Amino acid sequence: MDGRRLKFVLIGLGLAATMAFLFVVGTQQSDGGFAYYVTVDEFLVKGAPAGHFRVNGKVRPGSIERLDAGRRVVFTVADPKTAAALPVDFTGIIPDTFVDDADVVVEGKRRPDGVFEATTLLAKCPSKYEAAK
Repeated sequence: MDGRRLKFVLIGLGLAATMAFLFVVGTQQSDGGFAYYVTVDEFLVKGAPAGHFRVNGKVRPGSIERLDAGRRVVFTVADPKTAAALPVDFTGIIPDTFVDDADVVVEGKRRPDGVFEATTLLAKCPSKYEAAK
């Protein structure tokens, strides 16, 4: 094998190994699963899980309380299929699409007081994706 062909083979193997590593790291969760997130109900059923989680649900209407000049928000995220609800405390940049009844994914961990301390808040406004009436 000449030197040029060997370089391409090594670069290809390096890229494949990097992609495999990123896949494994990106899909790992503290409980060993491959789910990108869990629902509020699934999170609460586990008892008081320790570790870092991504939780999906809807913002309960009327629960949003903005603090610290709008950089901190306390709200409740609920599972739309069950009555399960989880209080959330997030400090950071709040998305413009974060409103009542928005689909959200919060990432963080549960504090001893039962509040989910989010380090990331992702929100989608459902009205932007509905068909015109």
